[in-house]
Amino acid sequence: MNADDPNPTGFDESSPDLKQFRRTFKSKYGETFSLRPLNIEDFDRFLYMFDSFEPKEAAQGLPSCNEELRKTWVRKMLLESIIVVSDINGEIAGHACLIDIEPGIRAELEIMVHQTWRNRGFGSAMLELILEIARHLGYKKVWLVVDAKNSIAVHVYRKHGFKLVGPFDLELELELEL
Repeated sequence: MNADDPNPTGFDESSPDLKQFRRTFKSKYGETFSLRPLNIEDFDRFLYMFDSFEPKEAAQGLPSCNEELRKTWVRKMLLESIIVVSDINGEIAGHACLIDIEPGIRAELEIMVHQTWRNRGFGSAMLELILEIARHLGYKKVWLVVDAKNSIAVHVYRKHGFKLVGPFDLELELELEL
């Protein structure tokens, strides 16, 4: 993390409670990648993933086209959420995070995979690990919103047991009881 950046106090892999959540996987193409809780020292690489993410604002307005807003958003995520990253060849390929909605009861789930690394299994692997962490932390439900046209993501969520809880529209609300 840069010296001018605030020191996040949110969850990271140095938290003794989350150190156990590290996994190594093979992608659909045989690439080895690791999943792990975000480390504070990853800030610059994590921000770079969003800086190079295209198209901007495609996933419910994220990541922002505005560089300062993007940086502020990444800092806020570091402070307020539990983040798992997918690491391959020193690059962060994607992230999954839990954002507390009702402490200890319900969390919002967000997953993004960088366009370079899609369709390799990163999203499914991150989803499985973040749900394992949610169970470990005692959450009862995980909720998310997904673009209704994102049929691949909707399929993955439904395959993992998420149920439709909101009206069918441009975006779908899905929830999983843990």
